[in-house]
Formats: sequence, C-alpha cells, structure tokens
Amino acid sequence: MPSPRMRSAVIIFALDLCLLASACSSGPLKSLRNTARLRQQLIDKYHEQDINVSLRNSRFLFISFINSPLNRNDRAERARRAQETAFFAASNFPTIKEIETIGVSFLEAESRFFIYRYSKNLGFFSFDRYGVAVNSGGSDDDPRKPVVRFNATRNETDVSITRLQLDGDMNHGIALVPHFTFKGNVSDANRSPPDSVVFDFASYADAKVFPGNASLNIRCDEIVVFSGSARLLTPQDSASEGSTAQFLTAQIPAAQFSKIGTARQVELKLGNKDFELSTEDVKALRAMSLYISHPHEETR
Repeated sequence: MPSPRMRSAVIIFALDLCLLASACSSGPLKSLRNTARLRQQLIDKYHEQDINVSLRNSRFLFISFINSPLNRNDRAERARRAQETAFFAASNFPTIKEIETIGVSFLEAESRFFIYRYSKNLGFFSFDRYGVAVNSGGSDDDPRKPVVRFNATRNETDVSITRLQLDGDMNHGIALVPHFTFKGNVSDANRSPPDSVVFDFASYADAKVFPGNASLNIRCDEIVVFSGSARLLTPQDSASEGSTAQFLTAQIPAAQFSKIGTARQVELKLGNKDFELSTEDVKALRAMSLYISHPHEETR
C-alpha cells in the first residue's frame, strides 16, 4: 500500500494531468504554466502541498485548499487566508487583467484509487481581479463587513466599516466608523499605504454626552497601543444643528491600527466611557487591517 506522502503526490499529479488536458483543449499552454507557477508560489508561501489552481474560460481563477490545517479552525481564519490568497493572486498571476473572478475555497476530501472525493466544502470566497471581496459568504447587510471602493479618476481606494455599535443602538448609543484612504488599488505592488486610520465616533442620546474633545485610549490584549484624543466636531461641521447628536474624530497611526488587527481583545476608553469590542468587532477590524499591507507581503 502506498505511503500517505506517495498517495498525496500521485493525487496531485492526477489533478495536474486533468488540468493539463483541460488547458490543451481550451486554451494555450501558457495558461497551464501560469496556473502551475501560481500553485507553486502558494505552496511555498503556505507550506501546504494540497493546493489546486485552475483557470476556467480564461476569466475565472479558482484556488482550492484541500484538507488544509485551517479546516480545523473557525471560518474567520479561512476568510483571512482567502483574502490574503486573493491579494497574492492579484499581484502575481500574469494575466490577472483578463480575470473577472478569483474564487478561493476550502475542501475536506478523502481519496480512493488516487481520486479525490470531496466530502464537504468549508467555505467559498469570491473576489474581483483586484482581490476585493465581492461575496464574503455572509449577509450583505452586515455593517461590520469592510467596504472597499476604488476611484479610478483619483487613483485612490477607500476602505471603511459601516458601523461598529459600541453601545446601545442607532437611536440611543455610541457607534464607531473606522475608515482610511490610500493611493492606488489594492492589488498594486507599489501602492502607497495609508499613514493613519480615521476613527469617527457618533453619539445619539437624549442629551449631549461629551462636553468637548475627549481622550481616547486603545488597549490591545491589556497593552496600550494608542493614547491621544478625539476632536469633537462643531454642530456646523457635523450638520447636527438643533439636535443632541455628537460626532468626534481621531486619527490612529497605521502601525497602531495594525496592532489592533492582530489582537484578541480590544478595549476603547473614550472620555469617561469604556467599551470592550465584541469578538465580531475585532474580527472586522482584523479584516480591515489586511488592506493596509502590500499585496506581496507574506503573513504567516
């Protein structure tokens, strides 16, 4: 009986033969070379052998992680890997300008007679040619989902989260809206990362909560990563004349924000109010922080 290593090698070889047959019948051999090269780059990057890369109709690039160690982790870890992989593919696949969709999936599989039998799909993530998510697999109404918009006229990309509700609700509470802008598109290897991330706070209450500018402290895993202040906007600047709503803004250096993205626990202190971010809020900031790194940078 062949060893697991030999069986895995034969399986991958069989998949490559199928890919070769498909490439020879539907397009030039350079497509095969491009997908094989990307597959090897991903193997080198993630140290996983069972990775399949295929190109369909010359417009759809599909990447599958088969029996990945991440299958044992939660969906957020697979989503993070998928996003990294899409960025990497957008930066390294030679004919990326011809691609409409990058699909990244995680599969559980067993083999019999050297043929994969897929038993479960643990997640499919879809991205455009720039590596921007077009379907996160969650609800499109999720206000925590990072929103990415590229403005070709200005050659700028805006990344934001619609809302992290720190306390209460939209009628009576405090919300955080983080956002930043950088020159270039997310897949540009020479794009300019942002210097800072803007934290906009919105307070809705029966009476004004903040008498003026408020101190802002951010703790990650019980370590202070930022200490500064949030500026209270005037009613005229925030278009809130005649209401009790208040808006504050602060700039967090990109390096400090990246630390938030790698933390397990994040606590904010705005003025005399303390907030501990939920697990989902922290995951949202982690997903947002991925857009700060260059697409060719490796994350392990």
